[in-house]
Amino acid sequence: MSEPSCVAWLPPWADHGGLERAAVGGDGVGGRYYGLRPAPGQWQHLGEGLRAAHESLRAMPVARIVEALDETCSRWADHGFAHRVRARADIVTATGFSAQAVDRGLDVELSNYRAETLYRVLRRELGDPGVLDGFREDTELGGHTLALGPRVTMAVCSGNVPGLPALSLVRALLVKSAVILKVASGEPTFAVHFLRSLAEVDPAVADAVVVTYWPSEDQAALRSAMEQADAVIAYGSDDACAAVRAHLQPHQRYVEHGHKVSVGVLTRDYLADVGLREVARRVAEDASTFNQHACVAPQAYLVEDGDPGPQDVAEALASAMAEYAAEVPLGLLPSTDAAALQLRRANMAWAAASSPEGGFWRSPGLDWTVTLAPDLRSVQGAGNRTVGVVPVHDVRHILSELRPLAARLQNIGLGATAERFWTLASALGRLGASRISEPGQMAGPSVVWRHDGMPCLSLLLRWCDIEMHQEARHRAKTPAKDDVTQA
Repeated sequence: MSEPSCVAWLPPWADHGGLERAAVGGDGVGGRYYGLRPAPGQWQHLGEGLRAAHESLRAMPVARIVEALDETCSRWADHGFAHRVRARADIVTATGFSAQAVDRGLDVELSNYRAETLYRVLRRELGDPGVLDGFREDTELGGHTLALGPRVTMAVCSGNVPGLPALSLVRALLVKSAVILKVASGEPTFAVHFLRSLAEVDPAVADAVVVTYWPSEDQAALRSAMEQADAVIAYGSDDACAAVRAHLQPHQRYVEHGHKVSVGVLTRDYLADVGLREVARRVAEDASTFNQHACVAPQAYLVEDGDPGPQDVAEALASAMAEYAAEVPLGLLPSTDAAALQLRRANMAWAAASSPEGGFWRSPGLDWTVTLAPDLRSVQGAGNRTVGVVPVHDVRHILSELRPLAARLQNIGLGATAERFWTLASALGRLGASRISEPGQMAGPSVVWRHDGMPCLSLLLRWCDIEMHQEARHRAKTPAKDDVTQA
């Protein structure tokens, strides 16, 4: 058996003498990887180094950080880029995703972090990105304002979606925060490759990041890492997020992305306008990208009765899923996941055979599964390209099906036109949805989206306002010249 690979990233200033190995566990990855973390009692030293690195970030113009991220992601857009080639191989080994599925996922995820998009999110959430560099005039305040990011943000990653750790990393760096990034056991390899490439572009930015790992049951390591942070970003199951919340301190900013559910809706008018084959292709894209492991992927599509109807959509979707899988195979599932999918398939096939309105389609292997189910409650889970088609009669039926999911509702692929689109969009937003997109666009949300309905950058910030002062009234509109690193 080959020597395990290290999935840690440590800046040159980090003291390797106070670190210990933490084996990465889990079905399919056990024994292949290890992370590095401070030994008990040594986390404070790492925190001190990150706080010093934060001072370097704070002295940089935000434009430099944007340029570093943009150039790094520009290099990753080349499928032959050395760091991407190595990352692809490692992600395939860690997750079982096919190489084509990994490439599709990385393209979707990393295209988000180009300069134009990063400036859009900064402007949307902060108005003027220059507030991160110094005091800027605020006409509503009648004074000036300054935005201050956390000294250190701890980000807890989850799942095995290729490239997803970049989202938390980018958000923290954009507000000039140093980062402790705890990778997930399901896919622990991407982050270290990304940081190596970022260090080649701008070492000072990469020096503000530590990539580490500890097992989820190690509450002592979690608590010690959190003690170094002013802000925490957590992804994961309800239990995983609850474990993080249990250690929060009153001064810490907290952004949580727990378990969410996404679905699609197809009205008869949309099917008539776009055409059955094209709609099926779009839905297959929604359900297959990231192998349906991302929270934005639909578990089911609600299809309005009509001509074509739910049965026609299910049949066309089965063909579209097969076409997608021929180009981008699912890959090799870990044994436990494969067994669980086989059991789900058996249950779906039995349910379809027991109902005159049911239906069941599957690939010869495990690449995709489509079921025609009587209601959302009958759709048996999601993941690994398993999608349910649920017949609905009208708008009220759509809302009644979704209402039990309201607290967890996230992304809606809304296939509707004209006034029905706006009627449904308003109702779905009030019900709980935080993003509404067209079918075929569910898997590629922009970083500009207020993820789970939250302004994810500004939630990390502390603000300082100058008002009711003669100097603020007389100051020109040019950026402040003071050294904010001393604030």
